[in-house]
Amino acid sequence: MTTPTLDEVAQALSQMVADKMDIDVASIKPDSSLQSLGLDSLDTFDLIFSAEDHFKIKVPNDQIKIETLHDVSVLVHKLTIEQNK
Repeated sequence: MTTPTLDEVAQALSQMVADKMDIDVASIKPDSSLQSLGLDSLDTFDLIFSAEDHFKIKVPNDQIKIETLHDVSVLVHKLTIEQNK
Protein backbone atom coordinates (compact mmCIF):
# COMPACT_ATOMS: atom_id res chain seq x y z
CA MET A 1 0.00 0.00 0.00
CA THR A 2 1.32 3.43 -0.92
CA THR A 3 1.45 5.79 2.02
CA PRO A 4 -1.04 8.62 1.48
CA THR A 5 0.08 12.23 1.67
CA LEU A 6 -1.12 14.43 4.50
CA ASP A 7 -3.45 16.17 2.02
CA GLU A 8 -4.92 12.84 0.94
CA VAL A 9 -5.51 11.88 4.57
CA ALA A 10 -7.12 15.25 5.29
CA GLN A 11 -9.39 14.95 2.24
CA ALA A 12 -10.50 11.44 3.20
CA LEU A 13 -11.17 12.47 6.80
CA SER A 14 -13.07 15.56 5.66
CA GLN A 15 -15.27 13.37 3.49
CA MET A 16 -15.86 10.97 6.40
CA VAL A 17 -16.94 13.88 8.62
CA ALA A 18 -19.14 15.35 5.88
CA ASP A 19 -20.86 12.00 5.32
CA LYS A 20 -21.31 11.33 9.04
CA MET A 21 -22.56 14.79 9.97
CA ASP A 22 -24.46 15.42 6.70
CA ILE A 23 -22.62 18.66 5.98
CA ASP A 24 -20.95 20.07 2.86
CA VAL A 25 -17.34 18.90 2.62
CA ALA A 26 -16.39 22.36 1.30
CA SER A 27 -17.36 23.86 4.66
CA ILE A 28 -14.78 21.72 6.47
CA LYS A 29 -11.42 23.37 7.03
CA PRO A 30 -8.28 21.75 8.50
CA ASP A 31 -8.40 24.07 11.51
CA SER A 32 -12.08 23.34 12.16
CA SER A 33 -12.52 22.03 15.67
CA LEU A 34 -14.23 18.68 15.79
CA GLN A 35 -16.76 20.21 18.18
CA SER A 36 -17.57 23.04 15.74
CA LEU A 37 -18.26 20.38 13.10
CA GLY A 38 -20.82 18.83 15.44
CA LEU A 39 -18.76 15.85 16.57
CA ASP A 40 -19.11 14.83 20.19
CA SER A 41 -16.69 12.44 21.88
CA LEU A 42 -18.55 9.37 20.57
CA ASP A 43 -18.52 10.76 17.01
CA THR A 44 -14.79 11.43 17.35
CA PHE A 45 -14.16 7.80 18.34
CA ASP A 46 -16.27 6.71 15.38
CA LEU A 47 -14.17 8.91 13.09
CA ILE A 48 -10.99 7.33 14.48
CA PHE A 49 -12.40 3.82 13.94
CA SER A 50 -13.38 4.72 10.37
CA ALA A 51 -9.87 6.07 9.76
CA GLU A 52 -8.38 2.86 11.15
CA ASP A 53 -10.46 0.79 8.73
CA HIS A 54 -9.86 3.06 5.76
CA PHE A 55 -6.10 3.44 6.22
CA LYS A 56 -5.47 -0.03 7.71
CA ILE A 57 -3.86 1.37 10.86
CA LYS A 58 -4.31 1.00 14.59
CA VAL A 59 -4.57 4.11 16.75
CA PRO A 60 -3.24 3.45 20.27
CA ASN A 61 -5.82 3.99 23.01
CA ASP A 62 -3.60 6.45 24.83
CA GLN A 63 -3.14 8.58 21.73
CA ILE A 64 -2.79 12.28 22.00
CA LYS A 65 -5.18 15.13 22.46
CA ILE A 66 -7.04 15.84 19.23
CA GLU A 67 -9.17 18.92 18.83
CA THR A 68 -9.12 19.81 15.13
CA LEU A 69 -9.44 17.92 11.89
CA HIS A 70 -5.79 18.79 11.25
CA ASP A 71 -4.81 17.08 14.52
CA VAL A 72 -6.56 13.90 13.36
CA SER A 73 -5.02 14.16 9.88
CA VAL A 74 -1.49 14.52 11.25
CA LEU A 75 -1.98 11.61 13.65
CA VAL A 76 -3.41 9.31 10.97
CA HIS A 77 -0.71 10.31 8.45
CA LYS A 78 2.05 9.63 11.03
CA LEU A 79 0.57 6.23 11.84
CA THR A 80 0.24 5.26 8.16
CA ILE A 81 3.96 5.95 7.74
CA GLU A 82 4.92 4.06 10.91
CA GLN A 83 2.60 1.09 10.42
CA ASN A 84 2.99 0.53 6.68
CA LYS A 85 6.75 0.09 6.59
